[in-house]
Amino acid sequence: MKKVGWALALALLTGTALAGPIASAVPHFALQASDPEADATVSDVREVRLWFSQVPQEGSALIRLVGPSGDLIETGELQSDPHDGRVVFVTLETPLGNGDYTVRWRGIGDDGHVVRGEFGFTVSAER
Repeated sequence: MKKVGWALALALLTGTALAGPIASAVPHFALQASDPEADATVSDVREVRLWFSQVPQEGSALIRLVGPSGDLIETGELQSDPHDGRVVFVTLETPLGNGDYTVRWRGIGDDGHVVRGEFGFTVSAER
């Protein structure tokens, strides 16, 4: 009986040890990068582009740009990069003036959880 107990314990430990790296190898849905980058100061912005850790569920990604006065800035429709489905972006209808801007984003990953966040950047262009 002791041999069976040790064999079972060894099998459980081996299975647990193998399950750990496999489970952690699957990335959770998250924002990995952006352009403009968070907290950056830029002279010109033509689009806001986000890189996620996995392809967002269809229709779940959202990018909103808020201007210095708190008003929503008009953008083009959300698009996916044709070469990498993890990348989404919006183009800007008009050039941004100087000031602090906030990007608010949302998406849903494979696990069905809604993930959202925000970051800021500053436009500082000499005119």
